[in-house]
Amino acid sequence: MKRSGSRKKMTAILVTAALAAGAVAVDTGALSVFSSGIAAHAASEEKAPALGTFYKVGDTIAVTGATWFVIDDDPASGNPVVKLESNLKITAYESSDTDNQYIWKTGDTMFTEVHNGFYITRRDSAAVPEGFYITGGKGTESAPFTVGLGVPKFSSKNITLNDGIGMNFIVDEAYESNAADLKVKLSGKCDEAGDELHELELRTVGGKEVYCVTANVTADNMNSKITAQLYYGDNKTPIDTLAFSVNEYLDSLDTKTDKKLDALVKATRQYGKVSEAYFGSSTLPKVKDHSDEIVNSKTVFGEYSFNKYQPMFDPDTALISLVLNSKLSVRLYTAKYEETHHDVAAYDIWTFDENNKLNISPFEVIYAFEGANGKVCFEIPNIMPTQLGTTFNVNYQGTDYLFTPMAWAYRIMSSEKPLDKDVAMANALYEYFIAAADYAD
Repeated sequence: MKRSGSRKKMTAILVTAALAAGAVAVDTGALSVFSSGIAAHAASEEKAPALGTFYKVGDTIAVTGATWFVIDDDPASGNPVVKLESNLKITAYESSDTDNQYIWKTGDTMFTEVHNGFYITRRDSAAVPEGFYITGGKGTESAPFTVGLGVPKFSSKNITLNDGIGMNFIVDEAYESNAADLKVKLSGKCDEAGDELHELELRTVGGKEVYCVTANVTADNMNSKITAQLYYGDNKTPIDTLAFSVNEYLDSLDTKTDKKLDALVKATRQYGKVSEAYFGSSTLPKVKDHSDEIVNSKTVFGEYSFNKYQPMFDPDTALISLVLNSKLSVRLYTAKYEETHHDVAAYDIWTFDENNKLNISPFEVIYAFEGANGKVCFEIPNIMPTQLGTTFNVNYQGTDYLFTPMAWAYRIMSSEKPLDKDVAMANALYEYFIAAADYAD
């Protein structure tokens, strides 16, 4: 075990926090975190326009040479573009009409016959706009600057239970035009912690495409808080910060009307507590005994019946081990390696459809490497919790080794005197697997 007139406003994108098990995402309500990194009432400044620059009343757009702006984001307005050739001060803002646009005025300066400022749609009609910022473009005639009414910020969070425990920090006001200039620094007990700035990834959450960065944590660090700092362009100071732990997120979920989600949350939390004790010095929590299910559960295939979790090979010829790092994997140690020292094997996945028809996946090549205690092994990576009871077949030098990742738990429960921590982990993994499989079903 390891470890103008009728202006149209743009549609708001509501990002919800979701818990995903396998490939299934569940909306659990919005969890909004509002930025405090940019103060609305800070002293007025003179700022050169650049991607991400934030402007409020009193600020000056410092222009050197010809700089082009889109001054109306209403598609019906014909996308008016103006050229600025001198500094411009933002003097006031007001509601322009009933279609939720605001105009950020520039004094007596008239851009066009009807525009004396920047007309911008407010995404949230209940929010009081603090200012606008440059969302895209380069300031050229062919690529004018575009503007928006908010600054990029962490808008929500969620966790994903796939081959590991991923903590997703979701960024609002991030688009294709500015995503490359947004970077996140992560700190805390996660794989991605350090000075490196991570780029945002475009992912689908709750049916919506969002930009986010993911921190991968081990199960024993589910109680540890991970901090994400959002940077824009060359700024040395983060424009927003968000910190949370997996357990804090699980505690925030309303599971009263969803028994399957409730079971998954409880099993995930228990898995974390057992892992914390297993790899540390805390006291093992009490876990329900599932030894009978693990040792005696049967699978029927046609006229054949066999133990669901028992490996289909002689225990003297090979051994299964689980690796509980930030990504779950399973290792096969085979005695046959000592005979051939051949370093290539292949594996495929055996599943059954609703008609109990066997489906075998295309094979994947894996290579030998030094595992625990200096012994050579073959590793299947990226095991999802729903796959802990799935049959894998490793073919090495003409020999097939069929097993499920739960074979490790079978070995523990079949032992005469297993360690208490191994028994607790086997039971916790079983509950985690069953809850995830039921939830994803």
